[in-house]
Amino acid sequence: MRHILTSLFLLTAISLSFAQGRRLYVDAYATGANTGASWEDAFTDLQSALFAAQSGDCVWVALGTYKPTDNFNREVNLNLKGGVKLYGGFAGVETELEQRNWERYKTILSGDIGLQNDDSDNSYTILYTETSDQPTVVDGFTFTGGNADNYDPFASQFSKEKCGGAIYVKVRGSVAPDIRNCSFERNYAREFGGAVYVYAGDGKDEMLPFENCWFADNRSDGALKQHPASATFRVFPNPANNTATIEGDTISVVFPLHLSLFDASEKLVRSMEIRESAPRVSVQISLTNLALGVYNYQILDAEKNVLDSGKLWKQ
Repeated sequence: MRHILTSLFLLTAISLSFAQGRRLYVDAYATGANTGASWEDAFTDLQSALFAAQSGDCVWVALGTYKPTDNFNREVNLNLKGGVKLYGGFAGVETELEQRNWERYKTILSGDIGLQNDDSDNSYTILYTETSDQPTVVDGFTFTGGNADNYDPFASQFSKEKCGGAIYVKVRGSVAPDIRNCSFERNYAREFGGAVYVYAGDGKDEMLPFENCWFADNRSDGALKQHPASATFRVFPNPANNTATIEGDTISVVFPLHLSLFDASEKLVRSMEIRESAPRVSVQISLTNLALGVYNYQILDAEKNVLDSGKLWKQ
C-alpha cells in the first residue's frame, strides 16, 4: 500500500510540475552548457529559448540586447508561441520573479540587424506571436529599431512586413497577450502599428491589454493615407483551375476599378475594368491558357489607390 501511495504521489507531483510548465533561462553572457536549465547554463540566444519553449513555460531573460537573427534576413522575427510567458529585466541571479528589476536591468529586443545604426536593413518586425487559449505574457522589455517598411505592392497592407514594427499579433485564440512594463522606442511601420499591430482579419480592429508601458518616437504612415472607407475582397477558389471569382464590398470606392494579374516575372497577363458602380461586386477572371503556378493580383480604384492585392494559384 505504501508503494502505491508513493507512486501516486510521484505521478501527481510530475503531472503538477508539467501543468505548471518549465522555466527556461536566457543570458547573453552565460558561459555554461547553453541548455536553458539554469542561469549558469542559460541559453545565450533568445531565439533558441523561444523555439524550445512550449505553452505553459516561462522564459526569463537577463539584461542585454537580443535580436531576431545575426544575419541580414529582415523577415526573421522572434517567434513567441501562444501560452508562453516571456519576462525580461533580470540580473541573472534571481530565483523569484519578484526579485527582478526591469527598470535597472535593461533587456532590449532590437531590430537593428545587418549594418549597425542603419535602419534600412532592420527587421520588419521584432516579435511575432499569436493569440491563444492560454495566457501569453510579454513583460519587462525595451523594443527598438523595428522597421516594417516593405514596399512590395503585392504584399498585403496588413502583413507583418508592413505592420507592427515592434510586435505583430495574429488573432487565432480567445486570450490576447498581456504586455506589461515595456518600452517602445523608434519603431516604424509603412501601414499600421508603428509599435504594435493586431491582425484580426483585413480591416478589423482589436486592442491588446497594455499595463505600465511607454511609447516614444514610434511612427506609421497608414493613418495618413486615404484608404477606402470599406473595400474588402476575397478570391475563390484559390487554388483555381480555369476560372477564379473575385468579390467584395466596395462602399465609398471610386469607380471604375482596375483588376490586373501578373505572373512571377511581373508581366501583365490579364486585366479587366469594372465600371458598374455598386456597393458589392463579383467578377470572374479567366485563367485559361495560363501556365500552372502562382500569380499576383492587384485591384485599383479610379484614383489608382490599391484596394487589394495578393496571390492567386492556378493548379
